[in-house]
Amino acid sequence: MIYKVLEEIFSTVRELLRKEEAWLILALIGVGSVTIFVVPDIDPMLILITILNFFKYTWWLWVFLILFPIFKDSWVHWRQEIFKSSLKFVLLEIRIPREIEKSPQAMEQVLAALHSLRNAPGDIREKYAEGEVTVWFSLELVSFSGEIHFYIRCQKKQRNLVEAAFFSYYPDVEMVEVPDYADTFPKNIEELYMSGKDMWGTEMVLSRDELYPIKTYPFFEHEADEKKFDPISTFLEVLGKLKPGEVVAMQFLIAPSANDWAKKWEVSLEKLQEPTTAEIETDEGGTRNVPISRTPGQYDVLEAVERNLSKPAFDTLIRFMYLSPKDIYYDSFARRGLVGAFNQYGALNLNSLIQNYPVSTRTMIWYWPHVFPKVRNEFKKQRLLYNYIRREVPPEKWIGRVITSKFFNWNFLSRRFTMNIEGIATIFHLPTSIVLTAPHIKRNESKKGGAPAGLAIYGEEEEIQKFFE
Repeated sequence: MIYKVLEEIFSTVRELLRKEEAWLILALIGVGSVTIFVVPDIDPMLILITILNFFKYTWWLWVFLILFPIFKDSWVHWRQEIFKSSLKFVLLEIRIPREIEKSPQAMEQVLAALHSLRNAPGDIREKYAEGEVTVWFSLELVSFSGEIHFYIRCQKKQRNLVEAAFFSYYPDVEMVEVPDYADTFPKNIEELYMSGKDMWGTEMVLSRDELYPIKTYPFFEHEADEKKFDPISTFLEVLGKLKPGEVVAMQFLIAPSANDWAKKWEVSLEKLQEPTTAEIETDEGGTRNVPISRTPGQYDVLEAVERNLSKPAFDTLIRFMYLSPKDIYYDSFARRGLVGAFNQYGALNLNSLIQNYPVSTRTMIWYWPHVFPKVRNEFKKQRLLYNYIRREVPPEKWIGRVITSKFFNWNFLSRRFTMNIEGIATIFHLPTSIVLTAPHIKRNESKKGGAPAGLAIYGEEEEIQKFFE
């Protein structure tokens, strides 16, 4: 426990020292201290009185500089919450055909089409008056007692465009509007316990910087069919083992990032591209730097990073939870089974997906801040259940996180990361023909066809209009 406390203290100090304001304050304190000792004629009390008088006459400026950013961020958060509440969403179930010959690359193209639907505030009115934020999609994989369903949640006005994106690359799937299954979940912890159930949940984050990709679907493919592997089969096998009454629900909240998302990693990329050199002695007695050729592994890392930064990306949040009757509740099923399924995307020289432990609903006394672990765990369950049902993403503003915090559960733990379309398509895609889906997924045995073009429709204008709604 002492080690954990010291680690948290050092981590806090390290974060403070990364801020320019902290260095400025330290510099002023240092200069003032040196001045007092170097110039003995200066009266410290006179300096203190001068400083107090300065703040006495300029207090209004400092109050303004402190309160104005808080007021501005509070206003933006309020307008953004109103904007979010005005959005109309629809939940579409993706019904799988008997066999899909397409690889996850088809899902990558679907995501590229969804990325083109990105919205963002373009002027002051949209940002400060309307509170516009980039709207996110929700890709969901849910197992009810072992029966697996695929969903996508999108804005109602974009439904036709989303369906067109899927039908372009998966012409045999069906997209059906369904009631929101999350409405059947308990609304709070009290209702959860009264129904005789318990839950466990967490979120997944990247273990390294976003410029390093996870292991994507090209790593799992091979020219020989017998050597191909579809990574989603691991999830299907785990989700298909649920007992009656158990539910595992996974959601991937993806908001299209700006096209220049890779700009912030340009410096890191340049460092990777720089050749490694070694210093050797010359015949004249001096030294010179000689380039060293990269190893095959270093070439692979550089190629993977450049490939990762070359594709559109989404601000991503991965969240899942496990609901079960108490008499058969076994949190290790999800905590180890599902988290273990994410391990297949990890590569030691690249990136991997790990638990965001501060969000996880398993709180022990040795977890920071080491007090009231049971109480904090209940608040974590409530927040995760609430966030899942509402498909919530973390507030964009710092003050928004403060406003939505509770005393035992500050809303600073959940976080998003940027992942490109290849990475998301690897994690969430429709199972290919090499995956045995029959025991787990209810499939469409036949393909539906549309009416031929130019078919005559008879009836009144109001009746005809129904066919186009």
